[in-house]
Amino acid sequence: MLDKNVELLAPVGSMESLFAAVQNGADAVYLGGKLFNARQYASNFDKDELKYAIEYAHLRGVKVYVTVNILIDDDEMKDTLDYIKYLYEIDVDGIIVQDLGLAYLIKKLFPDLPLHGSTQMTINNLPGALFLQKLGFERVVLAREVPLEEIKYIHQNSNIELEGFIHGALCVCYSGQCLMSSIIGGRSGNRGTCAQPCRMAYSLIDYSSGEELSDLWNIKYVLSPKDLNTIEVLDSIVDSGIASLKIEGRMKRPEYVAVIVKNYRKALDLGIDSITEEDKKDIYEIFNRGFTKGLPFKDFGRKFISYDRPDNRAVPSDQLLNRAKDSFSKENIKFPIEMEMEILIDKPAKLCLKYEGESIEIKSDLKVEKGKKVVLTKERVLAQLAKLNDTVYYLERAIIHLDEGAFLPISVINSLRREAIKRLNNKRMNFNKRKPLPEEEYLANISKYFTFTKVKRNIESKISLSLLKESQFNQIDIRKLDRIYVGFDGGLKEALFKIKEAGKEAFLLTDRILYKGDLDRLKEKIKSVEGLIDGIAVSNLGTLNWVKYNFNFDIHGDIGLNIFNSFSANFLKEFGLKSLTLSPEVNMKQIEKLCTRHPFDYEAIGYGYLPLMIMKHCPMSLLKGCKDDSNCRACSYSKGYGLKDRMGLKFYMERKGKITTIYNSVPIMVLDSLRQIYKKGVNMIRLDFTFEEEGIRDIQEIYYACAKGLASEEEVMDYVDKFRKRRGITKGHYFRGVI
Repeated sequence: MLDKNVELLAPVGSMESLFAAVQNGADAVYLGGKLFNARQYASNFDKDELKYAIEYAHLRGVKVYVTVNILIDDDEMKDTLDYIKYLYEIDVDGIIVQDLGLAYLIKKLFPDLPLHGSTQMTINNLPGALFLQKLGFERVVLAREVPLEEIKYIHQNSNIELEGFIHGALCVCYSGQCLMSSIIGGRSGNRGTCAQPCRMAYSLIDYSSGEELSDLWNIKYVLSPKDLNTIEVLDSIVDSGIASLKIEGRMKRPEYVAVIVKNYRKALDLGIDSITEEDKKDIYEIFNRGFTKGLPFKDFGRKFISYDRPDNRAVPSDQLLNRAKDSFSKENIKFPIEMEMEILIDKPAKLCLKYEGESIEIKSDLKVEKGKKVVLTKERVLAQLAKLNDTVYYLERAIIHLDEGAFLPISVINSLRREAIKRLNNKRMNFNKRKPLPEEEYLANISKYFTFTKVKRNIESKISLSLLKESQFNQIDIRKLDRIYVGFDGGLKEALFKIKEAGKEAFLLTDRILYKGDLDRLKEKIKSVEGLIDGIAVSNLGTLNWVKYNFNFDIHGDIGLNIFNSFSANFLKEFGLKSLTLSPEVNMKQIEKLCTRHPFDYEAIGYGYLPLMIMKHCPMSLLKGCKDDSNCRACSYSKGYGLKDRMGLKFYMERKGKITTIYNSVPIMVLDSLRQIYKKGVNMIRLDFTFEEEGIRDIQEIYYACAKGLASEEEVMDYVDKFRKRRGITKGHYFRGVI
């Protein structure tokens, strides 16, 4: 038998799914409103439905968490907080958030409202969990890729609750680090509108030639994971320290919710040995893309990816669907209550209802009379008190004090029973004992955070370079830049010496995903160049927290932090960052609000192949037949390969350590819009050189000349035109934004 204190958390995308989850044994549910959540295409709940959902769940002892887990635009923040206020007042048990700025404001305005860090925050290590703990979060939804041993380490060294996925669809990319849907089609996963490009077919190719590597891996679903199914290893997950077991599926039908919740409830209550072959058949039949135990259990390559087809292969039988519907079409949850009733002549009738220490007493307006023709019996009174079929209670014990010959209308007894139940319900529904916030007080508090004086600043027109290879560094003109982010190891010290001699800023570039062992290695690396760097660039909240409390360097917040609004930027400024790179998903209008509301050093990407996916999965493992990732550091497939989509677009793919990065098919190039971007308040334009080996110096020189006013408009336009014809370009989201 497993730990019954562990929470079983079910997905709810509709009212029927709510009934299915609760009636089949969920301890808690998570759901979204019509706005501000990462499943915009689920049915979701309007305000009245949210209120009803919380009342329904609370009466049955079930908690409700509401997802507000997207990046919030500056213009949306006030409406989002008004929505949070409504959720607070209808007694929601917790809010699941991704946006740092929103989290910061919630803790200021609603300090006792529990916050859960969404998996979109990419928390994969102990420093990340501690960062949220210090910020006041009660729970973190860990990245789906975190190994069991790392989960145990986080659990043993923090006080924050850990939540993890146990069943359902998987993202192939680290959640919060996927830009593929956004960049290709404008539908952002960080905004809840992902178009799921991971479920599309691709061919594995030699990137330079574009040739397919194998006929067997031409047009395969190499990015489409199988569905997670951990029911047979649930004990290991519980033992690791996960406090809340999360089922995915807010867009699934209620029958799916019923079947999956029911079986995981059974496994938790009776042990995993209680799960029969028939149970496993039901789980398989209700929905699956093939099953995997997931990356934490070291499933890898062909064990992890459903490469032949990306869709559901299950066909649930009418036997199964009817059983699932039956499980939530009636009330299965009943709580025992006691009633004691006094019906004494010439006195008001009195009913006392007792439930788990609660005692509710009600008296009638009418006095009991002596019966003339009709008198009450204890049996008749008991029958009326026991009429509880439309409630979540059953009468476990009744004591009736009845004078002989007493008469009271049956309607009065029924009225007393209904009123007592209503009062008990009101007490039980109010899980969190909150008082409504006075409107004037709320408006006064919130106005402090929405009063801005537009920051006036000189356009500094700085240029920075991000380099991942020593060969790239050897091509640049070190005089024509202001800052360098160094992301290579070979020749690192020599490069840093040259940067310092030239009087330029040097920042060490860190990886998006770092676990305990990676951080230990990074510490040694930083110590070896301590006197040669000005700062460290971080792309993960865990790395940010780790650097801040281990070193005394300037910290730059990189694009992995997903800075989408001025509130997030201001929070990071207060936390101690020197500068940050804006999210590639912001447009010009958003940039202006971001950069002019708080004084800070802002950077925007002006050139480069954007990283579209950061994955633990390696698509090349499918071709090579890798059974695990133990040999990834020495893998001969690390470089020079890519994916080709159905439109013939090529995406470069590179494996570094145990992380795969997929890059966009064309680079961002906003050379002809450089002055506009600076005028919006950006201090620095960054050139990202990733897998490129040639032409780096030319790109650097034209950007530098344009930034410093040394290139004519004609020269700039001529360069852009020739570059576009040679390679193709995109302006990203600067002039379109995301949905």
